[in-house]
Amino acid sequence: MKIIRDPIHGYIEVPDDILPVISSPFFQRLRFISQTGLAYMVYPGMRHTRFEHSLGAMHLAKEFLHYISSNSKIDFLTEDYAKLISLSALLHDIGHVAFSHTFESALQVTRDVYKEKIEYYGKETHVKYGLRLISKYSYLIDKIGKNSNISDPVKFMINVIGSNPTNEEEKFALQIISNFVDADRGDYLLRDSYYAGVGYGSYDIERLKRVLVYVDGKIAILKKAIPIVEQFLLARMYMFKNVYFHSVVGMYNAILSHAISKLIRQNKIDLNKIEEITDYKILNMIEETEFKQPILYRSGYKRIKKDLTQECSNVIDKEELMELMRETEGKIIYYEFFDVPYKEENEAIYIYDEGKLSPLSQFSNLITAIRDLKKAIIVYHHSMEDKMRKYYEKLKEAC
Repeated sequence: MKIIRDPIHGYIEVPDDILPVISSPFFQRLRFISQTGLAYMVYPGMRHTRFEHSLGAMHLAKEFLHYISSNSKIDFLTEDYAKLISLSALLHDIGHVAFSHTFESALQVTRDVYKEKIEYYGKETHVKYGLRLISKYSYLIDKIGKNSNISDPVKFMINVIGSNPTNEEEKFALQIISNFVDADRGDYLLRDSYYAGVGYGSYDIERLKRVLVYVDGKIAILKKAIPIVEQFLLARMYMFKNVYFHSVVGMYNAILSHAISKLIRQNKIDLNKIEEITDYKILNMIEETEFKQPILYRSGYKRIKKDLTQECSNVIDKEELMELMRETEGKIIYYEFFDVPYKEENEAIYIYDEGKLSPLSQFSNLITAIRDLKKAIIVYHHSMEDKMRKYYEKLKEAC
């Protein structure tokens, strides 16, 4: 057993048979992939990486399983099966490459702005990459969980991380790792809030993990803990609104997206070698480009200091801005933010009360206040000041 000291969870225990996975270059590369892109341009402490987040997700998956098994009778929840779920949580982000979701934005820019044919699956791109890496390095994980009721651990992990469960065991594991309340979100809210130096992402994790139950194929929360669930959902909404969707954070991540896109279009980034695409490699390449000043020294670009919300966005011609992005090669940028904090459509947070499962909306009025987050910003290089005057005028009149 290896013990790792962690500022969020205290001590993280790593079983001996999982330690070789963490020690391999396959996983160690996550040390060089930032968790939140260029958020450190605004929150200097946000230098943490996918490496420690993945360890934290593994730890919380293990903790969730411990308390769920204490509160519920689950015949298939054996020690080796639990270890396999923990390993799936550890590797849920293994497909991330440089600057995490910002790299995915760069792929979108390459496809949608510069009209290049490129492999892009939205926010699931890192998942697709991750499944390839798990298949490629299956020899590191195929022995873990062999003594469980899972006949093929690698296939199990691919189905779970790929959100394509085929049986109850896989569906249960998926709920632990990817749900409205899960080990992934459970860790990154606390971790990102801590490193940003803000309190928005705080919630009572010790209480939350102790009120989880498994009923009728659903992981649910005991009714008495509804305030904790509300706290969790609000924490996520506030982190998106105030940190992840901070206009200046978005500004620099948007500039970085165009810089990476240019490197892709110049064939300087080999998308067939995703294991090699780290922050440091990209930064070294950017040092030789016109994007050096904004990305390395936070200079040269401005933004119109008016967020384009629903009222203001109607006066802006998005297609015109897309064309300007292409023409100026990223000296003018239109960047959108969008997230759905919680919505009961295909899935919900379930509350368990008096032997019955019900969606959270039947107990909580708070979720009606949790709305979709959407806005946009306009960013430009100082040399494009003249082209921006009409946008300043339009927004001044409309907003």
